[in-house]
Amino acid sequence: MADYLEYLDWRGDLTFAQSPLNEVDNYILCKLGCPDFTGIIPRDGELPLAEAVARYDEALGDMDAEEVLGPLASPYIMPVIRRLPRTKRFGGLMVCDYVNIIDTVKEEQFSALTILLPDGTRFVTFRGTGDTMVSWKEDFLMGVEDTVPAQADAVAYLLKESRKSRRALMVSGHSKGGNLAVYAAMKMPPKVQARIKAIYNNDGPGFRKDVSETEEYLRIKPVLHTIVSQHTTIGKLLYHEKDCTIVKANQTGIGAHDGFNWEVWGPEFVKCDDYSITSKAFEQAMSETLDGMDVDERRVFVENFFAVMTSTGARTLSDLTEHRMRQAAELAQGIRAIPEVRKFLMRLSSLLIQEAVANAKIAIPRPKLPFEFDRGGDALKDE
Repeated sequence: MADYLEYLDWRGDLTFAQSPLNEVDNYILCKLGCPDFTGIIPRDGELPLAEAVARYDEALGDMDAEEVLGPLASPYIMPVIRRLPRTKRFGGLMVCDYVNIIDTVKEEQFSALTILLPDGTRFVTFRGTGDTMVSWKEDFLMGVEDTVPAQADAVAYLLKESRKSRRALMVSGHSKGGNLAVYAAMKMPPKVQARIKAIYNNDGPGFRKDVSETEEYLRIKPVLHTIVSQHTTIGKLLYHEKDCTIVKANQTGIGAHDGFNWEVWGPEFVKCDDYSITSKAFEQAMSETLDGMDVDERRVFVENFFAVMTSTGARTLSDLTEHRMRQAAELAQGIRAIPEVRKFLMRLSSLLIQEAVANAKIAIPRPKLPFEFDRGGDALKDE
C-alpha cells in the first residue's frame, strides 16, 4: 500500500504523454478545488498552478490551512497540493475559471474549477459537500427535487467551459461534487457529450433510479467511472450502477469518505469485492425509510429531518455526536416529527454506536503524513 505523497514520488516524473491520466490522478485533480481560491484564480481567466498555490499560501499568512479548510478536510490536501508544482507531471498545469458560491437562502453550496491538461483537455472539477447542514440538506434533496440549485449551476458551468474550446473534456468531483459531475455531463447537448472522455464520481450520491434510465444518462454511461469506498455512506445516497468500483480505505466511518485514505497501488486504487457491514446497514436504513415514499413524502421527510437536526444546535456535520443524535431522536418525539424521521434517527444512532465499537476494536489511528512540508513545498522532516 502507498499513499498519495509516495505516489507523487513514484510517478511525479512521468508526463501525461508518457502515462495517461488515471483514477488516482483524477482524485488529486478534483481536490484542487478544495482551497478557497477566490481573488486568486480568475473567475474567467487562467493562472499557472504553481502561482495559484503560492498566492494561496501568501494569503493564508499565519493561519493554519487545516483549520481554514474545515474539520472535514483531509490532512493530506495541502501537502499534496503544495507538492504538485514540484513534479514534472503536474508542475506545468494551468488552472482557470474558479467559482465559489454559498447561498443559505437558496440552500446552495457550489464551487467549480477547471484544470487545463497539456493536451488541451479541460478537466472540470466540482467541489464536494462542505461541513454545513446546508450542504448536507442539499445532498438529501437530490433524491427529491428534479434539480437542486448546485446542479443547475454545474450544468451552466460545464456548458460555458465546453464553449471555450473544441478539445476534449473530463469531468470529476468528490462527494456531492461527484453527483454534480454526472448531472452536468448528463445535461449537455449530445455534441458536447461526445467530447467527454471520462466522468468521475468519487464517492458521491447517485440519482433516483428513474433518472438513471433516461436517454441522456445512458449516453454518458460508457465513460462514467463511479468510485466508492468500501465503508461508503454518502455513496449509498440514491441509486448507483451495480458495476461501480469499490476501493479499500484505511479508515472507517467518515474517514473512509476521504479519498486520501483510499489505498493506492501504482496508478490504481486497491479494490474490494464488497461493501463493509456498516455501509450495507446504512443502505438498508435508507431503503427501509424512503422506499415506498412518493416525492412529496420524501420532501416532507428531508425538511423534518434537518429541522430536528438543527434544533439540537448542530450547524455542521462535525457538531453531530452520538449524544446529539439521541437528543435529536428525543426532540423528534417531542415535536411530533413524522414517524419515519424518529425511526431513521434511532437507526443512525445505532449505526454510530456500532461504528464507534468497530473503530475501538480496529484501533486505526489518524493517518500520519510521511513528510512535513513548509509552504514552499520543501521537506522538513522524514518520518
